[in-house]
Amino acid sequence: MDTAAPSRRQLAVLAALAAGGAVTMSPFVDELADADTRFRVLVSEYEDIPLTESLPRLDALYAEVVRLSERRVAPVQRRAAGATLAHVEALRADALFNTDRIDQARRLAEAAYRHGRSAGDALAVGYARKIAGMIELYEEHPESALRLAVDGQRQANGTPVAIAALALQARAVAVLPGGRPDEVARIADRAIGQAFSLPAEQRGTPGGEDPGAVHPVEVAYHGLIAAAAAGDHGAATDYADVALPALTAMDRPGFVAVALAHLAVADARRGDVESALDRAGTAFDLAPRPFRAVGRPLAATLLALRAGHANADGVRSFLARARAWKQAGSTI
Repeated sequence: MDTAAPSRRQLAVLAALAAGGAVTMSPFVDELADADTRFRVLVSEYEDIPLTESLPRLDALYAEVVRLSERRVAPVQRRAAGATLAHVEALRADALFNTDRIDQARRLAEAAYRHGRSAGDALAVGYARKIAGMIELYEEHPESALRLAVDGQRQANGTPVAIAALALQARAVAVLPGGRPDEVARIADRAIGQAFSLPAEQRGTPGGEDPGAVHPVEVAYHGLIAAAAAGDHGAATDYADVALPALTAMDRPGFVAVALAHLAVADARRGDVESALDRAGTAFDLAPRPFRAVGRPLAATLLALRAGHANADGVRSFLARARAWKQAGSTI
């Protein structure tokens, strides 16, 4: 991402400040523009740097933007600061969730939603809802995840983050009791179609956290996971044909590992032990240290293999490898 040219968000912030009568050299204008620029740089780096680096930077930026938002300034300038605060809070909520601070992440995602609403920033509102919905999905509350995803689509309608929320809806429906595979595929197809219709400047990169952009391949990746969870082998294979070669070419091994882990669960549950072992083994290779998004489906693969295929060739060695992988840094 080119960090020299102003982003759409930066232009909106500067326009709001100008509308409020702020002079270009005022401390408030300079400080908010600087905070917004540093946030944009962090967004561009977020997927590629460890949380041990990104979270302290987010913590410091959050404290700074909170301070700015409490300044006595014109209402339009306060809204500009509130919009920046909402974006920072939502990304910080994601980072906190990924370091297992679930309750704190939930509270911050809700604060991001409130501040985005107050600022009239549809992207911030939609992004906050998407982050909150993903938290609930991973915490195994699909009803809450679905509600948040639908609300995010409604309040950010016509934006890239609404497409991301639609992909989240497919994943939530897939794991709801009674969720129908054909309904999951319909929602996923709609999200993928909308994503491929976006202009190039709104496509971003897989894993990017800019709510003003979403990559079609990442949407197909979510469709793959949703279809696998719904037990729709045909749709999962179709989405995999779109997502996996592109993610591999883009050097996104974490995404590929997560996708393969979800496909492995589906394989194990339908009795295809050889394919499950192959895909799960590749996921281990691509993710030498455990992380939440890959650990959950690999744990489900283990359960399925233990339940029905404990004596099958390769299963025991796979279980031993899984134990060693688990000890590498986290739990599955």
